[in-house]
Amino acid sequence: MANINSIIIDDNELDRIAIESYLEKYSFIRLLGSFANPIECLELIQNADIQLAFLDIDMPYLNGLEFLNSLKNPPLCIFITSYAEYALESYESHAFDFLLKPAKADRLERAVLRAREYLDIQNKAKLYDVQFVGDYLTIKESYNLIQLKVSDIIYLEALKDYTKVITRAKTYMTLCSLKNFFEKLPGDRFLRIHRSFAVAINQIRKMEQNELLLDNLRLPVGKTFRSEINKALLNNIQ
Repeated sequence: MANINSIIIDDNELDRIAIESYLEKYSFIRLLGSFANPIECLELIQNADIQLAFLDIDMPYLNGLEFLNSLKNPPLCIFITSYAEYALESYESHAFDFLLKPAKADRLERAVLRAREYLDIQNKAKLYDVQFVGDYLTIKESYNLIQLKVSDIIYLEALKDYTKVITRAKTYMTLCSLKNFFEKLPGDRFLRIHRSFAVAINQIRKMEQNELLLDNLRLPVGKTFRSEINKALLNNIQ
């Protein structure tokens, strides 16, 4: 896809420099500016097509959440902050991702690549529709109709309004939120493990710290979902 116009807003100069350095490895990221607070970037964001923002939350004058909520057409936003307690509020403000400082290179890479994938989907003139009929999904990819067994699904990944359906053979895209998708799947066969992930219970092998192992895959575990995951693991053992 084309370059992604991006900005960084963070009142900590060292954190800004670190993010700038990380982003240099991605040829598709076009950094249009790096700012100490949201006020400094108002003119740019009003006159340029900013697609992705790397945004701190706790800043003087106007915090990151207030800034994002003030925009009529906000860019995709990846929050990078020192305060975990902002996570829920940031997602209510439609943040795309939330990273804790100091941002680790591998975690930032995952966020950046997911953002590119989402923006790429938006730029395509395709609609990825999905219908649920019994034990099958019918997925529309452009003009093609694909019938997929529910039992073939390994896990689901949310990309804002879209949901990726991952099977061993292929990954499919659907124009359906993970919440709506998950509500239509058999509740005894799938488990929500994170705000961005749900898995087929029979694919779970074990949980290690903040990750769930599915054969050779590792998926992140959200704190609010840990108790349900533990119950599912106990039931599988029994």
